[in-house]
Amino acid sequence: MPPAPAGAAVAARTPRPSAPELISRASAAPRHPGLHVACTLGGTDLGRSGIGTCVREWLPRLISQLRADGGRLSVFGHPAELAAYAFALHGADQIPLRVVPLQPGLNALWHLTRSAAFARSLGADALLLPAANRRLTRSAALPTVAIVHDLAQLQIGRKYDRLRMTYFHRVLVPGFQRARSLVAVSQTTRRDLVERLGIPARRVQVVYNGVNAAPFEGLSHDSPRVATARRETGLADRPYLLYPARLEHPGKNHVRLLRAFAASGLAATHRLALSGADWGAGELLRALVRERHLEAAVTFLGYQPADRLPALIAGADAVLMLGLHEGFGLPALEGLCAGRPVCVANTGALPEVVGPLGVQCSPHREDAIAQALRRVTQDAALRARCEQDGPRWAARFSWDNTATGLLAACHDAVRQPA
Repeated sequence: MPPAPAGAAVAARTPRPSAPELISRASAAPRHPGLHVACTLGGTDLGRSGIGTCVREWLPRLISQLRADGGRLSVFGHPAELAAYAFALHGADQIPLRVVPLQPGLNALWHLTRSAAFARSLGADALLLPAANRRLTRSAALPTVAIVHDLAQLQIGRKYDRLRMTYFHRVLVPGFQRARSLVAVSQTTRRDLVERLGIPARRVQVVYNGVNAAPFEGLSHDSPRVATARRETGLADRPYLLYPARLEHPGKNHVRLLRAFAASGLAATHRLALSGADWGAGELLRALVRERHLEAAVTFLGYQPADRLPALIAGADAVLMLGLHEGFGLPALEGLCAGRPVCVANTGALPEVVGPLGVQCSPHREDAIAQALRRVTQDAALRARCEQDGPRWAARFSWDNTATGLLAACHDAVRQPA
C-alpha cells in the first residue's frame, strides 16, 4: 500500500483500516474449504447506478478469489440483469430466472420470500445480497451476508414516500437484524446501523469500496479521449464542473447547487455539467435553470456510460459530490484518482473518503457551497495538491481488498452458529 499523502489522516471518529489490515484479517480467519456463495443481482439497477458500478468492479475479483480457494460463485437474477453484468461474470455459474420480476416492488417481494430458498436449492453455503438496503430475505434458510450502502432515508426528510419508508421500517430493518453478517461500505454507514437501528456493533464490519485506476491512466485535459468526450457531450467550449449523480430531489441536493452556482459568479466562466439518470427531479431542475437564467451555463448530460465517464471526470475543472448524506461517494474518489480537485459535502461518508484533499462545505447552505465552488476553481495550491496527491490517496482504496473483505464476511457467516 503506498504511503498516505503528507498530512493525510481520516478524522479520528472514522478510522479506516489499511489494506494490509483487511487482508491479514481475512487470511487469518478460519476458511471454509470449497466455499459456494450464491449472489443475487436484484436491486443493482442493471449496473446503471453507483451500486451497479461497485458490483461490476468486485464481482470478477470475488469470482477469482473464490476459485483460487477451490470455491465457486453462483449468480442469479432476471436474464436482463445477467446480461447487464455478462462481462464481469466469467468463471461464475450463471442462473437466469425469468420468474424474477424486474419491476422493483415485485422484485423486492421475490427476494423477500424466495431468494434464500433458491440459493439453498443450488447447494450454496451462503447468500450474498449486494444491495441489502433495497433487497433482503426474511428467511434464515441460509447464512446471509448483506451489503448496506447507506441509510440516507434516516438522515434526509422526504427522501422516500410513505410506502417506501414503510417497506424500510417493516421489512429492511428486521432483515438487517436477521442477517448473519452485515457489511457497511464506510464507517459512516456502520455508525448509522449501530446508532440509528441498534444493530450490535460486532455484527457490522466495514468493507470499503475501491476505485479502478486503469480507465484514468494516460488521461489529461488535452488527451484525445478527453477531447472526444467533451465534444460529444457539448462541453468543449469552456471549463466545466462535473456533478455525477442521478437527478433525485432532495437527496442529491441539485437545487441548492444550482442556486449556489448562480450566486458564485462562475456561470460567466464555467459550465455546470449534471451527469446522471433522471430519478424524478429532471423537470424541477430544468425549471430552476430557466428561472435563474442559467440555460447557457448548465448542461444535463443524462446517464453516461462507464467507457465515457472517466474521460469526463479527467477533463473537469473540478468534480463535485454534494449529496446530503452519501454512504460512500465513489465519483469523488474517482476525481482524486484522476488528479482533479474535488468539492464535497461535509456530511455522510465523503469526509472519510476524500480525507484532507477535498474542499468540504455544508450541503445545507447555499452560501457555503458557492464559496466552496469558487475555492475549488481558484485555489492554485489546492488544485496542485489534488493533482499530485490525489492518485496516491485514491490508490488506498482497492477493489481487490473489497473482494477479500466480502469473501472473509462470507466465511464468517458460514462459521457463525445459527
